[in-house]
Formats: sequence, structure tokens, C-alpha cells
Amino acid sequence: MTTIARPRGVLLCALAACLLATLARPAPARADYEIRLPEAEEGEWELEDNGSASFDRNRAKSGDANATVEIGYGVNSWYHTEIELGYGRNAGPGAPVVYQGITWENTLQLTETGEYWANLGFYWEITHAATPATPDDILFGPLISKDIGRTTHTLNLLFTQEFGPAQDVHSPDFSYAWQSRWNIFPIASPALEIFGDVGPLNHVPGLVGQQLLAGPTLVGDVSLGSIGNLKYDIGYLAGLTAATPRYTVKWDLEWELRF
Repeated sequence: MTTIARPRGVLLCALAACLLATLARPAPARADYEIRLPEAEEGEWELEDNGSASFDRNRAKSGDANATVEIGYGVNSWYHTEIELGYGRNAGPGAPVVYQGITWENTLQLTETGEYWANLGFYWEITHAATPATPDDILFGPLISKDIGRTTHTLNLLFTQEFGPAQDVHSPDFSYAWQSRWNIFPIASPALEIFGDVGPLNHVPGLVGQQLLAGPTLVGDVSLGSIGNLKYDIGYLAGLTAATPRYTVKWDLEWELRF
């Protein structure tokens, strides 16, 4: 088994680099219904299109939509980085689609796949956006994945911290994502996904005031021969609280290739 050089000091350096980076203020926060895996493939390029659209009878909660275009690269066996361009619109009638900015995403694979009780990783991102209406922020947290029989279970625990001159929330916001996937066929496997946003940790609202969605998705990996692989995760999420849109459609499309 190939041994991964453990990025002990790299994790601290990455966080320090985030806090010291000089960035423009990002656009309004966007919903992100993506399951992040604790893995990196050295030498692999990725082109991605991720997005979501929400619907509700209440027009004030309907119409929220987001889409991103990303390019990523596996720098080595434990570090994957991406650049993302985001577009979207807020919920409500007549809201325009706007450019939401550029995001630098980073995934650190902390363990060999199957080496310990679970596969562990760490994720962090920071956004340089076009709109000065909201403060700067950094999103970070652990990624955990576990194979049990023919199923794979993945948990993301993420914190968002505002900073900069326009900061108006001084406590981290906590969100989470869960996927349980039944590995029936590589080309198509059913999964259950859950996404939640608890809110600022110094003022957590009751469950009814939190964002919470859950629903079925279809996950697959299609070989394209000499031009790489196409991965997808397409799903339909139901809002489970009054603060959440009733229905949300999500998609994650990823083309992997090597040169």
C-alpha cells in the first residue's frame, strides 16, 4: 500500500493562508447541496457543473437558484484544489441572476482509503466575489466517509465564519451534509442525501427555523474511454422545516480526465 505523506503542518498553513488572504467582499450566501468526498487523485483534472433550483407555493421562498462552473486538479495524492465561478439568484419574484464571484476550494485527504475505521479529510474554501454587500467568509470542516458492505456513508461537518470590515455575525454558522449510497452499479446507484444549516452557533434557532432538506438522489460514474469519466449526482430534495423551500432540484456533474 502506498503511504500518503501526512499533511500535518499543511492543514495549519492552509488555514493561516485563508485568514491572511486579501480578498474582495463576496456575494450573498448561496445554497450548496454538494457531498464532498475526503479524497484526492494525483494528476487528475476535473471540470464540474453544480447547481440547484428551489420551488415553493410561497413566492418569497421560491425561485432561489444557483449554478457553478469549476475546474480542479489533483496536485498530489493528498491535495486537490479547484477554482469555481458562481452564478445565482435569491428567492422572491423578479430576482435577477447575478454573478456571485470566484471561490478557491481545497480538499486534503488525511488517510489512505480503507486504512482506518473511516476515510478522513479536511475541506476549506474562500470566496472572492463581486458584490460588496456582505462580509468576507471562509468555509471549513472535516469530511468523513465509511464503507459498510455495499454501502458508502459520507458526512460533511462545515463551519462558515465571516470576517473583514463588513462582518455582522461574529459566531460561526454550522451546516452539515450526509449521503448514504447503495453501490449497486457503478453507472447508477441510489442514495439518500440530507442537508442542514443550523445557523449561528451563538444564536441557534429552533428546528422549525433551521434549513433542512432530504431526499433521493442517483449517483453514477460513466466511463468515456480515452476522454475520461463522467460522474453525476442528481436528486430531488424535500424541505422539512418551515424555513426551507418545499422542493429543491440539485445536480452535480463532473468530467474527470488526464493528459
